[in-house]
Order: sequence, then structure tokens, then C-alpha cells
Amino acid sequence: MKKIVALVMALTMLFSVTAFAQADEITPPSKPLRYSLGTSSSGGNFYLVGGGIATVLNNALPDFFVMTAEETGGSTANLTLIQNGEAELGISMTSAIAEAVAGEAEWTGGAMDKIRGMVALYPSYLTIYSLKSTGATKLTDLNGKIVGLGSKGAAMDSILREAFGKMNITPSSIFNDGHSATASAVGNGSVGVAVLFSLPPFSAITELEASNDLTFVGLTEEEQDFLCENYPFYSKAVLPAGSYKGVTEDLLTVSEWNMLVTSSDVPADYVYLMTKTLLESNEELLQIYKGLSYVTAENILNYNCPLHAGTVRYLKEIGVDVPESLIPPEYAE
Repeated sequence: MKKIVALVMALTMLFSVTAFAQADEITPPSKPLRYSLGTSSSGGNFYLVGGGIATVLNNALPDFFVMTAEETGGSTANLTLIQNGEAELGISMTSAIAEAVAGEAEWTGGAMDKIRGMVALYPSYLTIYSLKSTGATKLTDLNGKIVGLGSKGAAMDSILREAFGKMNITPSSIFNDGHSATASAVGNGSVGVAVLFSLPPFSAITELEASNDLTFVGLTEEEQDFLCENYPFYSKAVLPAGSYKGVTEDLLTVSEWNMLVTSSDVPADYVYLMTKTLLESNEELLQIYKGLSYVTAENILNYNCPLHAGTVRYLKEIGVDVPESLIPPEYAE
């Protein structure tokens, strides 16, 4: 896997070192631990955000970590790496986390019992778009068209294939590739309609819109209800007018969260320090990506897997009431 060296070096120059008093109370290791943080392919938001988070942690806790952001295949790859002990942290969408915990999806190989929640990053909205000439304005217009569902085997791909089948949506075929490549395929006409979850504006879409007229497909209330009832990691949402040039009015949609996850094998003291650092580094996080304004203690309660014991410790310390369903079996007061 390629290391995100250039991004990390640039952000290291940007951010000042932040010291937290609690770091003085926890004994650092004899030498900084080399931890890996799984992101996504180059150009994606996970890639950008993961590199920035690694830099914030390295700057704030230099005696504890040498954190390296790694280029990966995204959510499912990151969860697999964590479960297999090949990465300590990774970014994932809640749909993939749900599949990992249940262990029923083919990619999981069984329930992933080491996955733990750490910090909620930002929500993503179901975004369906096409060239205006394609004429897609409603979900049923996907019938008979080539539809891009992101990388093959990713949670969105498998979940929406299933959901479309239940909703009698029948594309002529499914195109699987990264979201940037899918946007290019929409632009050249080889893909009719593209689907992704993102926090607008997503760069691949805005770049496509610079030279093409796009239309965006919203959901009906009934379609929202179906998706949220059958896939509880989705929530009803609105894609606001102005999110893109082609979004001229509010569109009903669904959303899910992008989360920073870790392994139950990582010591609680270290996860406590990382959680505290990220939640108290708002200014640095906003310089990485504006969507990280959602990094708050309260939003951590949106996880659909147990939290790490170190994260629970920090939340309780600042007075957040953590539901019993999010407390892991290894947590002790």
C-alpha cells in the first residue's frame, strides 16, 4: 500500500504541535508506536481526511505514535485490515460497519469482533446524478440504464444491489469502479447514472459539472421510508438546494455516517489520548476538511458498533451518557 507521504508532510508544516495535559499522565511507550490508518484510493475524501488525522495525532502525541495514513480500497478494506491486525485505525461508512459486525456479507468472512468505534467524522448523503441528456429525474429512471455503484464488493454496491432488487429497480447492468472513475464514465456516456454517498460538494461531481449539465435524482417519501426501515444505518435526509449547480431545489434522500474505527487490540490509554486529541483539535481538523465540523462528542453516539473502551472513558469523563449498547465487553470503570 502506498503511503500518503506528500500530504502528511504538507500538513505537518501547517499544524502546530498541540499538548494535552492527559498525555503527561499516561506513560508513553519506550519508543513511538508505528500505527497504520487505512483511508481509500487517492483523490477520495477518506484519503484526504485520513492523511490529515494522522498528522494531527503525530503532532499532538509525538512520544506515542508515528502514524502513517495508507492508501487502501476504502471501508471494507480498512475493516478487514483492522480485524486482521494489519492496521490499527481506519475510516469506514456505517453500512460497511453493519456488515462487518453481522458477518453475513461475503467480504467479511464472518463476524468481525475486533471492530470498535472511536470518533464520528461526517455524514454522507445518497447522491444520484447523470448527464441532463440522460433524462433521469426519479429513481425508476434507473431502469434499463447502466448504473455506477462504486467499487465492486463495497458495502454500497452490495446493499444497493439488494435494495434495488426489492424496489423493482432494474438497471441494464452495474458499473463498478471508484467514484472519480465513475464520474468520468458518466461524462463520456458509458455510464448512464452514478450513485454515491458523499458530503457535498464532491470534487469529482463539481469537476464534471464544470463542462456538463447534470441532473440529480431525489427520493420519494415512500422510498426514503423503505431504505431507512430495511437498512437502519440510513437516516432520512435532505440534499440541500445549491449543493451542486444541478440541485436547484431540496431533494429527499438518505444519509449515513463516515466513522474512524480502531481495534479492540489497541490499548485503552492510547485510544483515550487519540479520542481526546481529535475532539479538542477543531481548528486543525477544519483546515483539513470543512466536513470535520461534525467531529463532536455527541456525534460519536451515532455508531452502530461498540465503542472502544478508551473512547468510552473519555466520553464519560466529559459527562456524555453512553448507551449500554455502545459499551464494549472489555470496558471497566
